[in-house]
Amino acid sequence: MSVPGPGVDEYMGTLRDEEDSLWENVESHRHLLSRSINPAKLTPYLRQCKAIDEQDEDEVLSAPMLPSKINRAGRLLDILHTKGRRGYVVFLESLEFYYPELYKLVTGKEPTRRFSTIVVEEGHEGLTHFLMNEVLKLQQQMKAKDLQRCEVLARARQLEDEKRQLALTRVELLTFQERYRKMKEERDGHSDELLKVKDDNYNLAMRYAQLSEEKNMAVIRSRDLQLEVCGLLAL
Repeated sequence: MSVPGPGVDEYMGTLRDEEDSLWENVESHRHLLSRSINPAKLTPYLRQCKAIDEQDEDEVLSAPMLPSKINRAGRLLDILHTKGRRGYVVFLESLEFYYPELYKLVTGKEPTRRFSTIVVEEGHEGLTHFLMNEVLKLQQQMKAKDLQRCEVLARARQLEDEKRQLALTRVELLTFQERYRKMKEERDGHSDELLKVKDDNYNLAMRYAQLSEEKNMAVIRSRDLQLEVCGLLAL
């Protein structure tokens, strides 16, 4: 078995250094990239350009230990880093297509959208197929957004109807509250009158009792006077 000579080792070391240098720009913006990119957007292009395989894609999109989009984006960067120069180039092409502002941030260059890797791999037919798929995805997304918009508008109309109904109910409630207030005032007024009548009746009863007592005293006094007169006449 032949053993690689020093020249091969030196060449491989140079390649690794170049790859690390390339990825330094990406790693320096890792926090922003992880928070900004949606891995599900990038993986179809990355797979078609053979920068990742199906297993890589499943891990990034479906692994239970990657619950958030930020976690999944970070894992995608880690996997691409292991792919060396190819991972770097294809990743930048995917950024150029889906996130041109991030592409400009990482590379300092304006996007050109040449898709060189996919053209090399599958020719212009492959690029056309990819772009057609992206157009179909956008159409489906637009349909989904239109449907969502219709649902939102329907919900808005429903809420508006409920708002009007609540306004009517509020007016009705205020009317009942006003009627209740007036009835309470009337009841309180009648209660005051009833108390006054009761007081008058009590005073009348007391006066009647007093007069009855005075009458009885007068009858007794009259009888005593009659007896006294009779006694005087008998003399």
